[in-house]
Amino acid sequence: MRFEGYIFDLDGTLIDSLEDIASAANKTLKDLGFEEKSKEEIRKHIGSGARELFRGILPNESHLEKAIEIFKSYYAKEPITHTKLFNGAKEVLELLKSKNKKIAVVSNKPLELSTIILKALNVEHYFEYIVGPETYNERKPSPIPIIKTLDKLNIAPEKSIVIGDTYVDIESAKKSNCKSALASWGYVKLKDTKPDFILKSFYEIIDL
Repeated sequence: MRFEGYIFDLDGTLIDSLEDIASAANKTLKDLGFEEKSKEEIRKHIGSGARELFRGILPNESHLEKAIEIFKSYYAKEPITHTKLFNGAKEVLELLKSKNKKIAVVSNKPLELSTIILKALNVEHYFEYIVGPETYNERKPSPIPIIKTLDKLNIAPEKSIVIGDTYVDIESAKKSNCKSALASWGYVKLKDTKPDFILKSFYEIIDL
């Protein structure tokens, strides 16, 4: 546990939210008169926010703005029905906290929803900061959310690691001069980006 700062992504890293996101997305598609998608198809497009999700599952972008509006309404009503922490998450967060490590969440999910979910799962208190795209008016893969969060934590990037399940997390880490670790249990989308570490389970964070 050589790092001082630990920056976690949310969906696909700390929490398994696929069921609730897929439910809201399919209700949205149905309202717009489109065919519903399988959870596996929706899974491919999670990680960069609602806009990228619907760019991936709509037949064209003519209904994009309406889809985002409807989806946000559905998802805000039921964001935690089936969502759960990934195995080992709470135990590892507890251990990091006991070692006086600084922990934050930086997500492309709206801040209010992230906070509601983390409170409901009883892990909000582990985090010094919870950051959404509106916090700094930037979203990953921009390095700004990571850099500004580390500034608030008063920790150098070289002493920090970003843990996430998609290329947006790994790219934002690299642009911030942090180490990066891929949460391989999540909704993995890497493109050509290579993480510094590949984690097979949450517990492996302890050995970094």
